[in-house]
Amino acid sequence: MIKDEIIDNPNNKIENKKSNDTDSIRKPKQARSIETKRKILDTALKLFCNNGFHKTTTNEIARESGVPIGSLYSYFKNKDMILIEILDDYHQSFADRISSLSNEKNIEIAKQDKRAWIRGCIEMLIKLHEETKEFNLELQALQHSIPEVAALHEEHDLEIQSRIMREFEPFKEEMNITDFEAAAIVLNDVMSSTVDRIVFTKLNIERERIIDCTVEVVYKYLFN
Repeated sequence: MIKDEIIDNPNNKIENKKSNDTDSIRKPKQARSIETKRKILDTALKLFCNNGFHKTTTNEIARESGVPIGSLYSYFKNKDMILIEILDDYHQSFADRISSLSNEKNIEIAKQDKRAWIRGCIEMLIKLHEETKEFNLELQALQHSIPEVAALHEEHDLEIQSRIMREFEPFKEEMNITDFEAAAIVLNDVMSSTVDRIVFTKLNIERERIIDCTVEVVYKYLFN
């Protein structure tokens, strides 16, 4: 019988359990297997948000998802691997949403009204964070206690900066900046600060006023 797994180790580190049986981890190809794995991930995400990562066990994930514990372990060696895959999925989804800003429709909006385009970027980020608010709050806590989560967050941050640079590529000739790499870091920090304040703190003024000011800061920095 597989015993329940609680990985609240004293050092608060995600365990990278490597063994010779890595091939036993199932890589789903059939629709039913893919659906089962997705069910495990979705259930784990819900439990991590509601109960916290450290207080959630693999037995709970299996029970809530309706997947036998043995089947869960055929997809994931431990709870840590579940968290890492959830993080990878989340980061990929986040990056894809950033990239969607460069579609033909949004580029046309930017050509006509750059302030409206910048506002669209900020509002998209706010919406994305609001959709995953509980998970983001849990990640903020885990970043301070689990080095691997902090490293993944840093990797994600670098990817977002790279994506921001690509999104502004069509407008380079109109910008008054020369160091685009540094500008991407500044823009990421400014917009992230605004998004975090709106999503995670209690506001004492209307959120639209904060967004308006951020739009002006970004616009004047890039185009004035």
